[in-house]
Amino acid sequence: MKQPYQSSFYLSSAQVRDPHSRQEKAEKIMWALTRYAKLPPHAVCLDVGCASGIITSALSPLFRTTVGLDYDEFALRAADHIARQRVRFVRGDAMHLPFPEGAIDVVICAQVYEHVPDAQQLFNEIYRVLKPGGIVFFSGPNRLFPIEPHYFLPFLHWLPRPLANFYLQISGRGKQYYERSRDLWGLKKLMTRFSILDISIEVLQYIYLSKSRRWGKLLRCLPKVVWKFFLPFFPNFNWILYKPISSKE
Repeated sequence: MKQPYQSSFYLSSAQVRDPHSRQEKAEKIMWALTRYAKLPPHAVCLDVGCASGIITSALSPLFRTTVGLDYDEFALRAADHIARQRVRFVRGDAMHLPFPEGAIDVVICAQVYEHVPDAQQLFNEIYRVLKPGGIVFFSGPNRLFPIEPHYFLPFLHWLPRPLANFYLQISGRGKQYYERSRDLWGLKKLMTRFSILDISIEVLQYIYLSKSRRWGKLLRCLPKVVWKFFLPFFPNFNWILYKPISSKE
């Protein structure tokens, strides 16, 4: 039996409620989309797991219509306060998206897969609602990186679930560890129906360059082979996914 959705994640996560952090993520996604994805004109965009809608709203100038979807009622109440023209928010299940087949041009799936009870079903649904040739911006945590990204505790996500829960409790960070991250190869198994453009290296270089020109320039000088060697151990992956124009299914 699959576990239920995590309740009240928005209220329990200061990181998700932080406007500055959300705006930075929006800028990263916009940079990646405008540089590496060929966005169709007059596109309809779906932001899966939109939380308070800050990212959804910030990306909306790129699209004709932008829809933010989340399961968390508290997050959507916050989203209602920042709604703007051509942006709307709906409560829905990411594993059963309330859209017809082939209705969406672009999907944003940023830091969502580890929170969903069935990650494979999430990507099956994204594939279903995308038009042929549709685009996904995906980002998500890497299980092989030793620092767990939600609670910032070393090795938390490597422990058996009962030990992870105990670790979380004695640290005072929470009561139950819910998230389920995957490594590079585990993530790729979820997305075999998509073509993947891996921009993780470029995004990491962009982040460091935007925060520190000295470090950004230094990192850009590293040979590509060095970056590729460390890629499976990056804290986070950033991909552009494409649904094939013609399907053999």
